[in-house]
Amino acid sequence: MGHEGVCAVGFQLMNGYRRPSLPAAVARQLRQEAGFGCAKCGHPYIEYHHIVPWAQEQHFRPDDMVALCGNCHPSVSLLGEDRQYAIKANPFNIRKGRFRGALAYDKRDLTFKVGGNWYADTPIILQLCDTSLISCRLENGQAMVSLMMLDEECHQILAIRDNEIIFRTDDMWDFRYSHNLITAHSAPRDVQLKMDFRGAEAIIEGKLQIGNAKIELSANETVLPGYNSMKGCHIHGCSVAIQLGDENEALPVRCRV
Repeated sequence: MGHEGVCAVGFQLMNGYRRPSLPAAVARQLRQEAGFGCAKCGHPYIEYHHIVPWAQEQHFRPDDMVALCGNCHPSVSLLGEDRQYAIKANPFNIRKGRFRGALAYDKRDLTFKVGGNWYADTPIILQLCDTSLISCRLENGQAMVSLMMLDEECHQILAIRDNEIIFRTDDMWDFRYSHNLITAHSAPRDVQLKMDFRGAEAIIEGKLQIGNAKIELSANETVLPGYNSMKGCHIHGCSVAIQLGDENEALPVRCRV
């Protein structure tokens, strides 16, 4: 059995013949039911496996498919179908109640485009009271990013700590994870976070909650509470670029993830 790549439209070349690409809605359903990682081990980089083999029946039925990582895919495909369905029915991340994975990218400087503005050599890009919401640092020549998303009661709903992402699986509607790109959705067409390091610019966009207020990090601008906006700014060498609230006031962050 081949390993299925992911694409919303078009065709894939599989073993010398062309196969229709996996429909986006099917891929999303498989990600959701597996807690956005491998059903067997929870690994964040996933492929989409046919339990009922494509060679036997050409289908994209979610009930007869499962999300697996590249390591587990070959071994699981050799199991009996009853065992494959058992893995599908009891995914690793759903059992644990959380997703965990490490960002994989090769970035060797601290230059980021965040919400339509550029930040260079600025260790804290955004801080609320005494708590950094977006920060970065270099370790052994590799850029390490940290980011925190809060809800209305200051519970963490997603945290990135030195490139390692963790969140509760029931706090996300969809989460797509691939090399140099992550996209988190809280609802259909509602992008909560996007980190795109595929091009020359390292881009961070999304929506950060601060109590009942929100920070909007769009492609073109940053909208802060009170409808103050920033766009096209270049900030270099600041210790803290954006400070909201009193830096001497402790923010009562509650761990949820």
